[in-house]
Amino acid sequence: MLIDQDEVANLTDKFLWGQAVTSYILSKFEGEAGTRTRFPCVFAQRVVKQGNLRFLLVPYALEDRKYELDYLARGLRTYIEQINVDALRICSHRPLLVLFEPVSALSTREQFNHVFIEAMQYLLDQDQRPWPAHVSQDPAHRTWTMCYHDCELFVNVSHPAHVLRKSRNMGAGLAFVINPRKIFDIAAPANRWGEAVTAKIRRNVDKYDDIPHSPLLGSYLHGKAQWPQYMIPDNNEEAPLPCHLRFDRL
Repeated sequence: MLIDQDEVANLTDKFLWGQAVTSYILSKFEGEAGTRTRFPCVFAQRVVKQGNLRFLLVPYALEDRKYELDYLARGLRTYIEQINVDALRICSHRPLLVLFEPVSALSTREQFNHVFIEAMQYLLDQDQRPWPAHVSQDPAHRTWTMCYHDCELFVNVSHPAHVLRKSRNMGAGLAFVINPRKIFDIAAPANRWGEAVTAKIRRNVDKYDDIPHSPLLGSYLHGKAQWPQYMIPDNNEEAPLPCHLRFDRL
């Protein structure tokens, strides 16, 4: 279910769980008690303040013991169709926050890893458009990024098993922050100004989290691999999650 930030109060019974989840997330942008600063991404702070955040709610089917990923595929397709990637502007951009219904049986990092891989594979398998020719299908290649519905994406994954990395913990359930990848080229271009913006956000992350920012983070424009940045470990020593996606249909 795809909704705007101001539509959370109007959820139907199937999605009522979304009210508590979204309320907690929005509270993270109001500041926290003690010395912790507000959520570290200055762009995200502005989006929430403007009311421009969009939510995509993905329910869990108890009888099947799995998420109804068709909501993800259809909702993400609609989101992409409603934005103009060639005319993105920081001041009016509307990021997408995909929220998976919290389930008590799903609580470990390994379980969230599995759901993440399953969700990305589902998108690849359901995609009705060909993989962009200029984007490699090898996640280790410098041009690779997740693509769906002919749109290059960046997927920032958060889950409650992140304890030290609080900026990657959006509450009780798994969450994907999805943006067109090109918005980052606009927000932090490959020049001195862009490097200064990135450095500021990294400093904010270091203050917000209980661990320094991950060494896996980096710019696509500078050739930094994207896949390892999607779901980063809760420490800075562990190897990134291997990519088990299959691109045979594309």
